[in-house]
Amino acid sequence: MRPSALIAAAMAALCGLAACSLRGADAVCPGAAVREGVAVRVKAPLAQRAETATVTVCWDGRCRGSGPLGLMPSSVAVPQDCPDGPPEGVCGASASPTGDAHAFFDLKGLPSAPVEVAVVLRDDGGGKLFDRKAAVTPQGVDGRCPQPPHAAVVADGARLAPA
Repeated sequence: MRPSALIAAAMAALCGLAACSLRGADAVCPGAAVREGVAVRVKAPLAQRAETATVTVCWDGRCRGSGPLGLMPSSVAVPQDCPDGPPEGVCGASASPTGDAHAFFDLKGLPSAPVEVAVVLRDDGGGKLFDRKAAVTPQGVDGRCPQPPHAAVVADGARLAPA
């Protein structure tokens, strides 16, 4: 068998295996790229003054904490007009700042049971701007697609709440 025919046969076999493993729309796993840990969103105007976030997560009598996490500006996608009318798919988008900020604490071993999350926000001089706690239940497997445990909290200046 020629090398090109061998490659074609191998590709056909692989494509057949892939097709057999898919089950139509049920095969799509929307959380396939979810990171294990805790996301922190800081709402404006607090976000304009906060430089870092320190996150501590406690469960079963043990706590795990992050070092100072740099806060990144948040944005949303804004659709762009299409020059030739509406296309069949997406034409384009641009990022628009929201005034909020965000950080993520990668944390392995997060349970799918309630945890206590504490967030301390500091300004660029190290001064404490915010120090609050919230009870959060991390999300996990949704039945079809395995997802690592993950949680999210929002700091709005007055309180810390599950997102």
